[in-house]
Amino acid sequence: LLSWLPPKLTRSTPPYAVISIESYPESPVGPFSLATQYIGCRAGFFIRAFALQAVVDSVPALAALREVWGVPAKLGEVELSVKKNRVRGIVSRGRKLAKVRLDEPDPIEPDLCRVDPVLCLRLAPSLQENVRHDLIQLVQLDPEYEIKSSSRGHGSVEYPTSGEDDAWDILPCRNVISTVYCELDTELPLARFVMPY
Repeated sequence: LLSWLPPKLTRSTPPYAVISIESYPESPVGPFSLATQYIGCRAGFFIRAFALQAVVDSVPALAALREVWGVPAKLGEVELSVKKNRVRGIVSRGRKLAKVRLDEPDPIEPDLCRVDPVLCLRLAPSLQENVRHDLIQLVQLDPEYEIKSSSRGHGSVEYPTSGEDDAWDILPCRNVISTVYCELDTELPLARFVMPY
């Protein structure tokens, strides 16, 4: 994990990663689905989730996520299928990058679910070709949410393909700690902290 975390962040103990697959039927930019791969980390003493890579299936959502919040999103396909005894998510960009399953979900109390504050690197685009801009910011997002229902079950993660681009398998899954499905109302506010990097 230390290979992929910015120098100002440290890994958690024990180290872990998170894949979140989300469907938003309503938003200010229309419906969209988003899949994000996070690294569990610490900023000082505080637990955070660093957004390493993401895929979104809507151009307006892609622009908002990248430009406003710094989410490292790319345009692709995100599927989330919910059935009585199984939840399945597939992340693709021309080829399948990640497959996530939750089998035999059992209801749990909503307060057993945790959504960590998110850290993203926001880069101001260069105005000149082949000239890098020197403005990089570390942005902290604290999504507001109200969980309506939640469940937990047996989970699995697969990375069907590997490659230099979109290499979700750079964080290999050695053990699934927890797999959770939630239905919730959420709001992505403006950044809580923005720090020069």
